[in-house]
Order: sequence, then C-alpha cells, then structure tokens
Amino acid sequence: MALEINLSQLRCLCATLKTGSFSRAADELCVSEPAVFVQVRSLERFIGFKLVEKFKKELVPTEVGKIMYDYGEKIFGLVEEATSAVRELRDLKGGYLRLGVTRVICQYLMPSVISLFQDQYPRINVHLDEGRSQELVEGVVRHRYEIAIVAKVPYPKEINAISFSRDEVWLVVSPDNQLLRKKKVSFQELAEEPVIFADSGSAIRSAIQNAFEKRGLKPLATIEAADVEFIKRLVRQGKGYSFLASLCVRDEIRAGELATVSLDEGQFSLDIDVIHLREKALSPAASAFLHFLQENRKTNKLGKLTDAMARKASGGQKQPRIRPDKGENLRSLS
Repeated sequence: MALEINLSQLRCLCATLKTGSFSRAADELCVSEPAVFVQVRSLERFIGFKLVEKFKKELVPTEVGKIMYDYGEKIFGLVEEATSAVRELRDLKGGYLRLGVTRVICQYLMPSVISLFQDQYPRINVHLDEGRSQELVEGVVRHRYEIAIVAKVPYPKEINAISFSRDEVWLVVSPDNQLLRKKKVSFQELAEEPVIFADSGSAIRSAIQNAFEKRGLKPLATIEAADVEFIKRLVRQGKGYSFLASLCVRDEIRAGELATVSLDEGQFSLDIDVIHLREKALSPAASAFLHFLQENRKTNKLGKLTDAMARKASGGQKQPRIRPDKGENLRSLS
C-alpha cells in the first residue's frame, strides 16, 4: 500500500534535523517542544524506521532520516513555489491570458491595447489569436479563449456578452467607380454590380447577404477573399465594391485611394462585444484585462477609441478623423 506521509510530521522532522534539537525546531515552528517530539516519533512509527538519533549533543539523521530530509526539503520548496505562484496570480504579478479577437480589431486596436495593458501588468503573459467572430465565439465555448472581442452575432446561451464599442461599416469603391456619380445608391443598384465579400464567418458578410435576400435581390457576381488587404486591392483595381469596417479603410479614404458611397437606407454599423463564458469564473489575469478595457473605454465609437488608445500608447499627437453619414445598427438591416 502506498505511504501517505503527513506534511506536518515531515515539517517537524526537517526542522529538527536542520536545527539539531527538538527545542530549536519548536522555536522555529512556533509550537511546543513536546508537539515536535510527538510528530517526529509518529512519523517514525508510520515509516517503520528510526529517523533521528543523538550524536554527542545534537540530533542527526539516520540513513533513512537523511533520505526523508532531502525529499522533505524538495517538497517544501515546491509548496513554497506553488504558494508564491498563486500569490502572484492573486496580486497580478504573473498569470496567463488567452484572447481571441477579430482580424480588424487585432490589426488596428490591439497593438495599443496590449502595449498599455502590459505596461500596467508586465508579468502577465498574453496569447492573442485572430479569427472570424463566429469562430471566436466557438473558441470561447470550447475553452480555447477566456475572453474574445467580436462583432455581435447570435450567441449561444452559455456566452455572456458585454457591449464594448461600435464601428461604422462603409460601402467602399474605387475613386473612379460609376456609383460615385450618384448621391446615394440603393440595394437594387448594388445588385447590378459585382461585390467583394469577406469569407464565411464574417459578421459583415452575413448581414449584407441577409439585407440582399430580404429584398429578394442577388448581386450580379461575387468575389470571396479572406484577407482585408486583398479585398482593398481588388476594390482599388475596380473589380467591384465591398462593405468594410471603417477602421480598416480610414487611411485609404484620407489618401483618396478609395471612396465611400452613401446608401439611401443609411449606413450600417457594427456592434462590438467582449464575451466570456457565463458560468465560468474569470482568472485574475482575465478579470484585470476586462477591467482595463472598461476603464479605458472613453467612447463607444471604435475609430475614436482606437485613436485615443494609440495616442496614449505612443504619446503622439491627435490624429485627423473622417466622419461619414450617421448609420443604423447592422442588426436592423440583417
């Protein structure tokens, strides 16, 4: 039968052999001398070997006692390491955080967010994955991520969603596209032009497709691409139009490389949520990150939030912004 050693007995043995007497061991452990003596003798009876013997005026280990002492020191060293690790987690001096974020947010917002977060919590290790919103929701459900930042999609019941921000979705074309001749365009007119979609799993793509279907329309032709930069290149080359988050096309609009067209039904907007499992307690690192996001969310507009976080991270000057037409929530058009 396996031995189950009492750690209190082992601690008394180690203190006795370290100090050379029961009385000094009692002082070190802040207990009575008889209590130390009883614990050591109980361990000897349990082990079946004498562990301590007297040499001159000192208590020294027997051969078996030396083995027990060596292993005891290792065990209590590990106990101290474990206690220290838990203390560091509690005090946020260490920890591990696995995040999932959408690709656009990963590219434009997260560099500043992670930089500022690690300035505040330098010993928390952060692992960041990017993906489509639906993939990230599934990742949280399957415990791949503690927290994810996603565009709002239908959530399963086990997900807790916290409103974080909102980004406008712009209808983007090349600067010489014929749609720019009109003040506003309808979905009927858009159905007569080729559209460039993100791949499946994108919240924007799902909503735009639903908007076409709700009106009994189907685009003339569709191109599908996973990479936003590739989509922007195709649009610049006049291969079609696309609906993209404003955050990822602001620079191209400012530079005149791309242009936006207004919809006669109003612009789309995209709700951004922070999600985690409803019934699972967050780790100290995840709780700190969630608090950090909420504390630094000075506006619900993603573009302004990104600019503010970038300035805070770099100490740079205020960046110019453009503001297209006011929009309506993406869900109402999907």
